[in-house]
Amino acid sequence: MSKLSYALAMTAVLLAGGTALADDSAAVLGAGGIVFTSNTPVRMAAEDLYISPKAVRIHFVFANDTAKDVETVVAFPLPDIDTAQFSESGIGSVVDDPVNFVGFKAVVGGKPVAFKVEQRAIVKGKDVTALLVAAGVPVNPIANRGYEKLAKLSADAVKRLKAAGVVDGEPGDVLALWTVRTRFYWTQRFPAHGSVVIDHSYQPVTGGSFFDKEIMASGDDVRTYCIDAATRARIIAKSEAAKKAKPDNSGMLSSFWTDYILRTANNWNGPIGKFHLTLDKLKPDNVLSLCWKGDLKKTGPTTFETTLGNFSPAQDIHLLVLSDLPTE
Repeated sequence: MSKLSYALAMTAVLLAGGTALADDSAAVLGAGGIVFTSNTPVRMAAEDLYISPKAVRIHFVFANDTAKDVETVVAFPLPDIDTAQFSESGIGSVVDDPVNFVGFKAVVGGKPVAFKVEQRAIVKGKDVTALLVAAGVPVNPIANRGYEKLAKLSADAVKRLKAAGVVDGEPGDVLALWTVRTRFYWTQRFPAHGSVVIDHSYQPVTGGSFFDKEIMASGDDVRTYCIDAATRARIIAKSEAAKKAKPDNSGMLSSFWTDYILRTANNWNGPIGKFHLTLDKLKPDNVLSLCWKGDLKKTGPTTFETTLGNFSPAQDIHLLVLSDLPTE
């Protein structure tokens, strides 16, 4: 199994609660919400955002306060993928679809949206999509055995792509050098003096690795996820309990990182009228930590929530969830 496949399997199995033994980590990729492709007078009256390591769900209410209908292109940009990076290192949880690799779905007014897709391969600012398509190479190789197809390219195809700076290496050992850029989009009408409800959901590209007291002591995660004294004490207690329950475990925990680009909300006309956030750590005994300016109240065994008015996001969300290592 390749290093990429190994890390993908590790993250998928850990998220599913199964067993995995691996020393590789899988990278997190941050996505956000939908955006307008041009300035419009439409404002975001409300946003209800749910985030867990397994799912992102967003309920929007948009308002057009003007006397004219507004029609504009609405887009959902997926995170860029550096194919060179992920040919040798793991990427987080994705679905097995080379185009819609986060399982994005959109609903407007209760009806599914038939969105269009734009996927491009970029090398140093140049669009090389046509070269890949002509060679029979998938633009996004992270799903559906794309890297295996790349390895089976003929010598002539490798020579042409290499001359164009799209790949490196030799037949059978080809290194991809492009960035995958994907977005979904559709044209949306916002009626005068009216509102439009848009819901969308996707599986975040949640990263996964292992975590223990020594990693926490390095300070990187403490700064990134604002691990305070109380959370640190819970992590240490959880680590010690894991070690006691299974002597061959040195106190290692599973860690999951989920990023959400919240500042895309500043793309709208004015602040969010009413913003509601729900964070879900999935299991009651999991530990959750993030940097957040404001109150987050525990509202259930696994959930934390906050509601804000006239909200203009100043930071993105970087969520850390720690759980026990899965057992057989």
